[in-house]
Amino acid sequence: MATALLGVLLWVVISIVVNIANAPDEPLPLPKTSVAEFDQALPRINTHEDMAVFLTEQGYAGAALMRGYWAWMAQRGYPQGSFEGRSPDQQIEDEDDAELILMAGAGDLDAAHMLAERSLHQHRDPLGAIEWYDQAIVNGSIFAMLRVADLITTLSDPALNEFVAEPEWKAALEQLNNELPPPLERALAWTLAAIIVGGYPVSLGPLETGQIELLVEQLDKAGVERACELAQTYVLDTAAQRRVKGGAIFSAQPPPLAFTVANPAARIPCSTPIMPLVSLDNCARYDYIGPRPSLMSAWVCPY
Repeated sequence: MATALLGVLLWVVISIVVNIANAPDEPLPLPKTSVAEFDQALPRINTHEDMAVFLTEQGYAGAALMRGYWAWMAQRGYPQGSFEGRSPDQQIEDEDDAELILMAGAGDLDAAHMLAERSLHQHRDPLGAIEWYDQAIVNGSIFAMLRVADLITTLSDPALNEFVAEPEWKAALEQLNNELPPPLERALAWTLAAIIVGGYPVSLGPLETGQIELLVEQLDKAGVERACELAQTYVLDTAAQRRVKGGAIFSAQPPPLAFTVANPAARIPCSTPIMPLVSLDNCARYDYIGPRPSLMSAWVCPY
C-alpha cells in the first residue's frame, strides 16, 4: 500500500510541476474569499478552545459541553484522539492481531478499526479492511460507515491501479470495481447512511470537506438517486444485523453539543429528503464563522 500511495503522491507532484511550468507569465488571479458574504457580527471560532470560551460566554459550561460532544462521538466509533490532534490509543496500537480479534469480537470498536487499518497498510488486503469496518458498523460505528465510503472512493480511482504492481492488490481492486452497485454509488450511499443514523452532528466532515459534492459530480442524476435509496437499504440491513446480535437498533439521543455546516439539510443531494434519526430540532443554534472560513452552526441540545 505504501508503494501505491507513494506513486499516487509522485503523480500528483509531477502534475503540479507540469501545471506550474505551463502557467502563463501573467500572475493568476487570487481566489475570491467568501468572508465578505458573512454577517461580520458573527463570532469567528477557529479552535475547540475558542468554542469552549464562546459557549461559556453564552452562559453554558463550555468545557463540559465539549467533553460531552467528544464522548457522544466516541460512542459512535470516532477515535478520541481525532478530536485532540493525537494518534489513537497507544494500548490499542501495541496489541497484536490475535488480541485485537478477540477484542473486536467482543464489540470493541477501536480494535475493529485498528484491524481494518492493519489489513490495509500492513497486510495489503483492502477487502479485508472493508470487512473489519463492516463488522464495526454492525457494532455501532458511524465512523466506520464514513471510512468505508472513503476507502471505496479511493480504491475505485482508476489512477490508483496504474501504480499498483502486486497481483493481490490488482485482484482486490478489480473485484471492488466490478461489484454492483458501482463503487461511487456505494460510497455516497454509505456517507448518507451515516448521516441518517447519526444525524447532522456527524455530517460535518463529508459536507465541509466537499466529499459529498465530489461524489455527486462524478455520478449522473440517476446514480445519485440510486445511492440515496441504497443508503436507506444499508440502514435497514444494519439495523437487522444489530437486532440479531441483540444490540439496540440505533440511538436517537442528540449530543449535548454538535457542529454542522450552515443549513446542512440543503446540502444533501437526494430528491426525497432524508430523515436523520438524531434530530437537532430542540437544540439552540449559534451561527459562527469557522476556520476555513465557512459559515457554521453550533447546536446546544437538552441532554
